Amino acid sequence: MCAAVILWAMLSGFALASGALPPAVAAAIPPFNVALTTLLMPVFLLRIVYRTSFRMPPPAGIAPAQHRLARRAHALLYLLSCLSLASGWLMMERPVDLFGLLTLPPSLEPSVATRALAKLHFASNVALALLLTGHIGAVIQHQRQGRRLLRRMSPLTG
Repeated sequence: MCAAVILWAMLSGFALASGALPPAVAAAIPPFNVALTTLLMPVFLLRIVYRTSFRMPPPAGIAPAQHRLARRAHALLYLLSCLSLASGWLMMERPVDLFGLLTLPPSLEPSVATRALAKLHFASNVALALLLTGHIGAVIQHQRQGRRLLRRMSPLTG
């Protein structure tokens, strides 16, 4: 679930930044994404706690060096995701409406800091997109080699 929300927010954010979306869609995405990712943050923190508390053994047939590389890549995925979520929250210069349930005040006043956080948010998402592309490529490669990593990744079967 966390990965799906982060992927949606990132891809829709890039589509929004491209200027290619119809005006009605472009107006609807920011408040939806802000509310969705704000609600995701505590769930994502629980996911990190779970991931660091309960480690799965390395898949059979993976060389130790390859496993270390995968662990570092996963750590970087988590770090960039945290950076994206945190900078996205901190850069908000207006109240955050959580789907009409609750309105949270902005964490910072509009300033040089919020503009710098917006740049950090964009940069962290570009880095995350590049890393995710490599991650997806690695998963596809492992699947083609007969290693059932998608099954391990599933919260239902992993």
